[in-house]
Amino acid sequence: MASSDPSRPATGYPFVPNGINYPPPPPGTAYPYQAPPPQPANPYYYNTNQPYPNQRATLLRRLIAALIIVTVIFFTILFIIWLVIRPHLPEFRVTSLSVSSFNVSSSSSSVTGNWNARFQVYNPNKLKISYDDIQSSISYKSEFLSQTRIPPFKQGKRNVTDINAEYGAMGSYIAGRAVNQINGDKGRGSVSFNLKIVVDAVYRVGGFRARRRLLRAFCDDLAVGFSGNGGSGNLTGGARQCKVYS
Repeated sequence: MASSDPSRPATGYPFVPNGINYPPPPPGTAYPYQAPPPQPANPYYYNTNQPYPNQRATLLRRLIAALIIVTVIFFTILFIIWLVIRPHLPEFRVTSLSVSSFNVSSSSSSVTGNWNARFQVYNPNKLKISYDDIQSSISYKSEFLSQTRIPPFKQGKRNVTDINAEYGAMGSYIAGRAVNQINGDKGRGSVSFNLKIVVDAVYRVGGFRARRRLLRAFCDDLAVGFSGNGGSGNLTGGARQCKVYS
């Protein structure tokens, strides 16, 4: 019968003393099996979303370029139109001026008279013009004599229009110095008057208003000849061009 002494080692198995470890495995063999190789990268996974930002950037650049081109074309066309139909000031000139019942009183420092003026207005533009709120006045040098209103009118492209203006003064006061000057000029055969027109002009393209201007026409030194002591006279020297400002 086999001995049952527990201190004896079991038969058939090598005895490993306590505290003795196995030597470490050689480098590169820490595990009994090698790690699986890494999976190959999927090129489609990383590039799937890249084309979209590029497409948006390209679209934005094209939109900006198109906007710039359209803007340049628009302003180029606008500039060409402006060169073709840019508004010029109309031309005013006095074709006739007559005076009747003209009298200057030294005792009362007053003037009496009737003036009839005829203007010719030329529109040099390829635009229509509407003339509204037309006011005209007559003066001797800086001395105001009379004022009147002229009916509004419309003028076509490159059109010539004649308008009339009538002025009247009945014992209107003027400075004593002006009285002496007028009497002196009349004694020499002619008295020069100044006419002024203020008008609100509207330029139109078709039925649309293109531009609005306040025009001032100055027709100065219009010599009216008198014969003797008579109170009637007419413009001498032919038609006179007026200076127009806006």
